[in-house]
Amino acid sequence: MVDSRMNHIETKIKHALENKGIKCQSIFTMRDPEDTRVLLAFNSQDNRKLSVRKIENALASLDFGEFKVPREFQRLSSAFLHLEITLGSRTETPITLGAS
Repeated sequence: MVDSRMNHIETKIKHALENKGIKCQSIFTMRDPEDTRVLLAFNSQDNRKLSVRKIENALASLDFGEFKVPREFQRLSSAFLHLEITLGSRTETPITLGAS
């Protein structure tokens, strides 16, 4: 069941990016007990004008709820841009207990 949910998320993201004219080379979902992390890889030749903001806008149209996107791409090779997003990221502030 978890694998089918992950495949559903990957497919949904890929279609949303394609609908915005963004070519995504690959999408890989990483299991995490607290939230879902997704690694997106883009061919830098196909996406010369790609910005993190364009990806944020595409993801916002999906109604995934809260998500977190880094401010810039990671370049793990000269041919690809990578971006790790976190779906369902927590937005509440941590509670700190005061010393008594």
